[in-house]
Amino acid sequence: QYVFRQFTRPEPGYGKQRGESIDFDKITMAETAGGEIGEFQDMPETKFSITKDSLSVTEYGNSVPWTGKLETLSEFNPQQPVQKVVMNDQKLVLDNAVATKMKTSDICYIPTGASSQAWDVDGTPSTLATSNFNYFHLKEMVDAASTGEFGSGNTGKIIPKFPDGKYVVILTTKAKRGLFDDPDFEEAAKFSYPRKLLNGEIMEETVYDCRFVVTDNHSALSNSKGTNLIGEALLLGDDSIIEGVALKEELRYKLAVKYGRDKGLAWYAVLGFAKPWDYSSDGEEHIIRFTSSAS
Repeated sequence: QYVFRQFTRPEPGYGKQRGESIDFDKITMAETAGGEIGEFQDMPETKFSITKDSLSVTEYGNSVPWTGKLETLSEFNPQQPVQKVVMNDQKLVLDNAVATKMKTSDICYIPTGASSQAWDVDGTPSTLATSNFNYFHLKEMVDAASTGEFGSGNTGKIIPKFPDGKYVVILTTKAKRGLFDDPDFEEAAKFSYPRKLLNGEIMEETVYDCRFVVTDNHSALSNSKGTNLIGEALLLGDDSIIEGVALKEELRYKLAVKYGRDKGLAWYAVLGFAKPWDYSSDGEEHIIRFTSSAS
């Protein structure tokens, strides 16, 4: 059911009666890479760092009430449409919560033309976008993620790929249109290969080490940034958002009041999300935002 939330990493070992916050480990990559070893050469050694971070959980929920009279006189069962409304609200709210964390990424990519760009690594895009998403911008973002070079002078760690060896790109409707209208992208897509689809994935192929997911939830990801109302996009690497669940989302019926005349159905959860990596403090970030300053 979720577009953004399907890319979170649930923190194991957390649940009820474990407190309001949860600590999790942040494990860096090896400081130096291994390589060939001569027959009489000592085994090379390297180090990595483990740091602690935390996230807080909070209550989420919403409800829809109805009356016993409606239930008695209605030609349809009100519980069925109410359940659909409540579950759609749950999906929207929790997806928005994850997207909000994703959009706090320090690394921002701003298209200043069909084949030009600007970078910001302080979390605030300071340049106005003037071009929509296209294959050039996709390749620039992927190359930066693979090398850790986020524009001139902005060097950090590479963004790790998902276990299948791919990045995930989440596109709004307009960003998707910009990419699919690019003939270079159409040509590249001819030589890709199919595999199992993610929720919201728009094609069975991977292109330039990426899988593509589209969202029509424009309250989570803007469809109208920049001077030409371009759509936003997110490039995600592995381990981009941590999720802590004290109580998994569930549906609850309203307890009987007024002799059963008041009815209601709610969704309820106690959980929280956190972005573990920050370029400013860790020199490492697992999300790139395709965005713009305010128009």
